[in-house]
Amino acid sequence: MEWLQQHYELTTIETVLVAGTAFFAGLMRGFSGFGAALTIAPVLALAVGPRAAIPAILIVMLTTSIQLLPKALSSVNWSTVTPLSIGGAIGIPIGAWLLVVVDQETIRRSISITVVFFAFLMLIGWRYKGSIGPAVSAFAGGLGGLISGAAAAGGPAVIMFLLAGPESAARNRAAIILYFIFTQAVALVVYAFGGLMTWKIFWIALPMIPTISLGTWIGERMFGRASDQLYRRIALAFLLVIGLSTLFA
Repeated sequence: MEWLQQHYELTTIETVLVAGTAFFAGLMRGFSGFGAALTIAPVLALAVGPRAAIPAILIVMLTTSIQLLPKALSSVNWSTVTPLSIGGAIGIPIGAWLLVVVDQETIRRSISITVVFFAFLMLIGWRYKGSIGPAVSAFAGGLGGLISGAAAAGGPAVIMFLLAGPESAARNRAAIILYFIFTQAVALVVYAFGGLMTWKIFWIALPMIPTISLGTWIGERMFGRASDQLYRRIALAFLLVIGLSTLFA
């Protein structure tokens, strides 16, 4: 018990709150393929601080990504996912460096403002109509990787890029899931080499894994009942709410 007290930082109330938040995050993760990290991050960062919260969130997100992998493989467009992932692998080490040296409040507010702006723009009907080549995909992936490395919240950059294009909801969701698996694995390796991964991080992640897995399982079954148009509206509205709530938190 003494060893556990030395390594586990959350109180009982914080544990219940984080586990409950993880369940809701799992619902959105299973349904849309994203949103879980942005949902959990403000709560967990308040409890343990960003430098402990972000590696813990990545562990939890990798668990849900693997859970969603089988169905994603049946719909994935590798010509989109490959340059996205390569760009993400380049951006993540830069973001991890920013996590150590840059003020966390500045990073958090910058991300929130960006999410709110683009989510609103796309909700009112804007969509990217130009060509989406490997270079554009790699840039979007790199930006997402940079933000993921710094704040475990790189999803919006990639999500808004994908939702602005012509692909179906199933292909977008598959691309998001595959991109996350690759970049999250890279980020964990980078964090380990940077000394950010400790046993304490695993203990922080532990209470979230069962509830987020359950929420993801339920959300995944909800996905097949939504049209492409409904999927896009729900995903963008969710991004807008997250951006506003984290901006003023």
